[in-house]
Amino acid sequence: MPIGPIRTPASYVLGGALALSLACVATPAAAEDPWTAVAVENADFASPQVASATNPSATVPTGWYGANPTRLQIFSAALANHPRRLQAVSLNSEGPGKLRQRLWNVNAGAQVRVRFSDSASTLGSCSPAKVAGGQKYRVSAYRETAYDAAGDPARAAGEIVRTVQYTQDYTTLGYIKAAGTVGTGAWSPAPKVFEFTAAEDNPLIVFESLEDNPSPDAGCGPLLTAVSVEEQAAFIDHRIEQNKLPWSAYNGIDEISLASAAQNCRAAANACRFTADPRYSYQFYGSNRILDYAYLNCTRNQVVDRRTVTWAEEGFDSISQEAGRVRNANSTDQNPANTGEDDAGMPSANPNMFKQVAAGFQRNEGNPNLANTTNPLIASRSTSKQVEQDVQPGEASWIEVQPARERIEGLFRSPGGITIDAMFDFPSGKVPDRLYERTGPLTQDEKKHCLTERPLKVTPDNGGTRSLPAAGPLRDGPLAAGPLGGGPPPAGLLRVPAAPQNRATRLSELPSARP
Repeated sequence: MPIGPIRTPASYVLGGALALSLACVATPAAAEDPWTAVAVENADFASPQVASATNPSATVPTGWYGANPTRLQIFSAALANHPRRLQAVSLNSEGPGKLRQRLWNVNAGAQVRVRFSDSASTLGSCSPAKVAGGQKYRVSAYRETAYDAAGDPARAAGEIVRTVQYTQDYTTLGYIKAAGTVGTGAWSPAPKVFEFTAAEDNPLIVFESLEDNPSPDAGCGPLLTAVSVEEQAAFIDHRIEQNKLPWSAYNGIDEISLASAAQNCRAAANACRFTADPRYSYQFYGSNRILDYAYLNCTRNQVVDRRTVTWAEEGFDSISQEAGRVRNANSTDQNPANTGEDDAGMPSANPNMFKQVAAGFQRNEGNPNLANTTNPLIASRSTSKQVEQDVQPGEASWIEVQPARERIEGLFRSPGGITIDAMFDFPSGKVPDRLYERTGPLTQDEKKHCLTERPLKVTPDNGGTRSLPAAGPLRDGPLAAGPLGGGPPPAGLLRVPAAPQNRATRLSELPSARP
């Protein structure tokens, strides 16, 4: 799976100081009894049932996977001789084998504790020396290393490349056994324990025999049964961005591309069943954002106005985002002839898959029969509301919305073994959006704009002539004959006759400027 979040179950209150947002820090799990049981499929290896008290069945237990199916055997209750009369698995058949299972709904960062019972083999063909000192095996937790550009896990020689995150070696108790007879076994009086921190969602655990014996002891290996798992939840990371929601996809226990897995679930509305995980699904409030425009009151009076604000909340999902990422990785944006069609119409979750998510959401809300509900899953939402604003002189006023969102995580499971671990971020129908009317003083820049004169150009006065300046010396000769001292005076200017030399001119001798 691509880099994913660290999450933990918690209770959430949307209101007041306890409101959550994507900017919140991680929330710790509840302090009381944090260890919770994890489902293990066919934990006692009861399926398929084996009847023979002497001969095991060379097969893989239901719900488990073997790296090489011919290397595992199921012992009947009579052959295993467990105190609780349980069937058991031998980690050897034709040689050392591996028994594997994923721990579904365990998320990255969780503390995991695996318990199990073990014994040296009771197989009649085991030589006494092979069980006298106990038998060795190893328990490991794995993870994949990387995904390629197409979303497929990295492979080498056709096999998925995985690294061991945690590993521990064990040795069963030994016992005295007669040659050629079924042994009594030596089951551990207390369960063995393997603990690790999950490095990925749905971690893979592997039981592996370290007994590589030549024939006739090739099938003589450690026995296991009564596997149980519990986890101590990690933290929910509320900082996961809406456009970077995590995902995982599997065929059985092997990672595959999301595109390959989604083809199965898109086939029909009931091709997969989506189960929402209530521990990792929650409501939160997103960040505030401003709607439309802001009022700036530059007048000396209160401004009152009524207007309609509209906002839309869109849905996000990891399936569409991964499809878009693969598309963009294969696009030809650098090509000068590119028309941009490869970026248009990014796909959303297929309608069939959305129906599956909606049904899983309702079941999670206590509506197992999918009856009519007042709280359906909402893929997107558009809201309009009339607001009235009273803006005081010298103040600004604007409207903000804080959207209520819903994070939903869960698994798509198909009868054919396809599993998709996906996350959705949709508008919430449980809690309302918050609408804020904000007022506050004008900023310094806004104040400057309020003091600026109206942006008008000078209007020329074409109503006639204008009078002489009120003061200043009189000049000899004509006044401002024209541009650069030549030509007639501009229209509307008064021409004053030249005054005689060495003679004072009385103001009464000047012609009147009035018509």
